Order: sequence, then structure tokens, then C-alpha cells
Amino acid sequence: MMKRYSKRGIVLLCSLVYFTSYFARKDFAAVTVGMLASEALTKEIAGLIGTALFAMYGLGQIVSGYLGDRVSPSSLILIGLGTTAVCNLLMPLITVPVFMIPVWALNGLAQAMLWPPIVRILSTNLDHESYVKANLLVTAAAHVATVLLYLYVPVCLELLSWRAVFFSATVLCIVIFAVFAAGLTVCLPNKPSVAPATDETAKQNLNTVPKSKSSENFARLLASAGIIPVFGAIIAMGFLRDGIESWLPTLYSEAFNRDPSESTLVSVALPIFAIASIMLVTSLHKKLLQNEVLSAGIMFIISVLLCVPLVLLMNSDSPALRITCLILAALVCGVMHGVNFLLISCLPGRFSKFGRAAGASGFCNAFVYVGAAISTYGLAVISNSFGWTGAIVAWMIVAALGLLGTALGVKRYTVFYKEQD
Repeated sequence: MMKRYSKRGIVLLCSLVYFTSYFARKDFAAVTVGMLASEALTKEIAGLIGTALFAMYGLGQIVSGYLGDRVSPSSLILIGLGTTAVCNLLMPLITVPVFMIPVWALNGLAQAMLWPPIVRILSTNLDHESYVKANLLVTAAAHVATVLLYLYVPVCLELLSWRAVFFSATVLCIVIFAVFAAGLTVCLPNKPSVAPATDETAKQNLNTVPKSKSSENFARLLASAGIIPVFGAIIAMGFLRDGIESWLPTLYSEAFNRDPSESTLVSVALPIFAIASIMLVTSLHKKLLQNEVLSAGIMFIISVLLCVPLVLLMNSDSPALRITCLILAALVCGVMHGVNFLLISCLPGRFSKFGRAAGASGFCNAFVYVGAAISTYGLAVISNSFGWTGAIVAWMIVAALGLLGTALGVKRYTVFYKEQD
């Protein structure tokens, strides 16, 4: 039995890695409004840079998920942290904006080496209840990073420049790289969590489930669990969550004629609402709705309803209505973070008995960033053509499609998750 302090140490190390991941991945979105204001790039190029990140991040999730079940997940994490440090170092040194696209795409691939291995480490060393609690802490660490980032960026824009944000992310990656490497020797001296999925523990887990299930290939396993249509819901969630996070500062600046520093600062509301949403969803998940897909469907309904007044109030000159719009947008984003917690953090843990937790996490996370890649460039095009009111109408349509995905998959998934309990 693993000692309690070792389990806490593992959760702490994973939280530090995910904290760093968010800071070094969302820094571009946070400084985009400042870069646009300084004419360092255009909105279209900014959209392409963000799309490149999300596209490679999504593709990398599949690769990382596959490798995370078969090779050392800690090695993947160290490779990812090292590479993302280099990418953040290069970004402020590039003088031709189009060359930022491949660099930030590489950062997306590097960032993909982090989450599936984290899922593998946590699911291997913790029981499901402890795994859900650990996921809450790790996810909360990421949102704390986002809060600090959006507080830090306005200071940099006022006193230094947008380049200072990327340099800071580089230093953070280097520090956490060293901390994680050293911490492994303390928390995992025998490295039980870094063995491939074919070790004895995984074999024993496979033997605890029905033979017909354990012998299925991965694609059939996902289909039998009802996950295939849920991938559509995950795409919708990625579109809404990352689309809002990427473009809310610009939306606030352009729709309400506010300056870049203020527009970046208001984005602090996003992670605050996200943390509150995740805490609420976690509580309800443990006590009432243990079905992740059903719970996600309910949250898509809430998102559609929140978008209705947002469409009606957009472009208002009243400060009170402007703040109301900001709160509604933050609520939509927060609800999508709740969906993300259910479908990306909790749901893959159901596959740990099959030795497929990292693989399930990789596939699910990949579809998140299909949606994110579409939204990052798509919302730029929609806002240019139809204004930000048109973009919010697109949010409503996408949320409705997410509801449809959960509705199509909930019946099979209900049978699947009850078999695991």
C-alpha cells in the first residue's frame, strides 16, 4: 500500500505540472489583445496561431494517450515541460508573426504530453473516489494559474511588454521541470506509476472485469461505452470553453470600446467562475448525479439558456448591462469547465480497470481541441462578418449540438458505468 504522504506528493507534483501547463499555454491568449493593440499581429494571424496550438494539442493527445498507457508517463511529462519552455522562449524573439504559427503549434504538441500521463499516474495510484478528489485539486491548480496569469498580464502590458509574459512562462517551466524530476525520487522511489500498462497491476485490473470486456479492442470498448456520440459533445464543449477564453478580452474591448489592459483584467472572472463550477459539479457528482454524460447534458441546457439574454444585451452602453454580459459569458465558460471536468477528468477514470485510462483521456481530450481549433479561427471570422452578437448566436447553436451528443450517448454510457460500480 502506498504511504499517504506519497499519494499527497503525487497529487502535488501533478498539480504543479498542470499549473505550469496552463500558464505556458494560455499566455498567448492572454496577451493577444495587447499584441493586437501594439499591431504586433492581426486578428486573423492571432486566430491561426491559436488554431495551430489547439490542432496540434488535439492530435498530440491521441499520441500521448497511446504512449501514456505503454511507456513512462513521467518521461512524457518531462519532455513536454522542456519543449514548452523552448517554445515560450522563442515566441517573443520572432519578428515575423507568421513564423509564430509553427512554434506555437509545437507548443501544442508539447503540452499534449502532460495531461494523459497525469491521468495515468493518478488513476494507477489512487482509487476512483480519491482519483476524483485529486482531479479537483489538479484542475483547480490550473485555474489558479489562469487567475494569476490574467492578473499578471495587465501589469506586464502597462510596465513592460507582452514579451515579458512569454519569458516568465519559460522560467516557470524550467523550475517545475526540476521540481518534478526531483520530486519523483521522493514520492515514487520505486516508480510504480511509471510502468507501462502491460505490468502486473494492469493485468490484475483487466482480470477484475468481465472477460468479454477486457478482450475488446479499444475502439470497440469506446463504442460499447457509448462514448462515440459523446465525442460530439466534447467538441462542442471545447468550442465554447476555449473560444470564450481566447476571445473574451477582445470581445469586451471591441463590443464595449474598452482599453486592452482593462479587457485582459476582466478575464480574471473566467477561472473564478470555472473553479466555482467545478467545485459545485464535483459535489453534485458525488452525491446526486454520478453519471458524467447525463450531468454534462444538463449543463449544456443551462448554457443555451444563459446565451439568450447575452444576445439581447450585447453592445449595450450601460455599465450595469456591460457587467451583466461579462458575468453571463463567464457563466457559460464556467459551465463548460464543469462539463470538461466530467467528461475529461472523471470519465476516463472509468477505463482504468481496462488499463486504458490514459488512452481514453487522450481521445477525449483530442476532441476538446478539435472544437477549440475550430472556435479560435472560426469566431474571428464570425465576429468580423456578423459582429460579436453573431458569435454568441453561434455559441447557442454549438451548445445545442453538445446537448444532442450527450442525448445520443447517455443510454449506453449509463449501462457501462453501472457495470464498473
